[in-house]
Amino acid sequence: MENQALKRNGTVVGTFLLPQLKFQYRDLPILVTSVPGSKTHSAKTEVNVTLTRPVPSPVTIYRESLSSCVGITFGAKDIQLGSDEFDREFRIKADDELFVKNLLNLSIQNRILDVRHEKPYIFLNGTWLTVYFPKMLRTDSNMTN
Repeated sequence: MENQALKRNGTVVGTFLLPQLKFQYRDLPILVTSVPGSKTHSAKTEVNVTLTRPVPSPVTIYRESLSSCVGITFGAKDIQLGSDEFDREFRIKADDELFVKNLLNLSIQNRILDVRHEKPYIFLNGTWLTVYFPKMLRTDSNMTN
C-alpha cells in the first residue's frame, strides 16, 4: 500500500495487520482497507468513496453466478444495459433504471469489466460508493485500476 500512497499522494494509516490507504481522487476522499483471511473470516479488500451528492436510489452490481441466475428465475429484477459482454458478466439491481443507464456509460462498464476476475461487488447508496473484492489486493497491478 505504501507504493500506492506515494503514487496517489496519500497516506497509509492503521496497523501493520490492518492498513488503510487514504487519498483523494478528483476531490473525493478514498479509503482502501485490506483484511487478511483467517480460519473464520475470508480475506477482503474494500474501497469506500464518499460522494458529494446522494444517488437517487441504491444500486448493486455483482458478478453473474449460479445463485444470481436462480434469483432471476424467481423474479429478482435485473437491469440490462444493452452491452452483451457486461450484461452476461454482471447483474445490476436498482429501482431507477434510467439513472443506472446514465451512470454506467461504456467507459465505466469497461473499467468494471477490467476487474471482473477479482469478482467485485459494487454498492452505491446515499453518498457512499463501496467496491468490495473477496480477497486481498496487494500488488500494484491489482490496485491501479
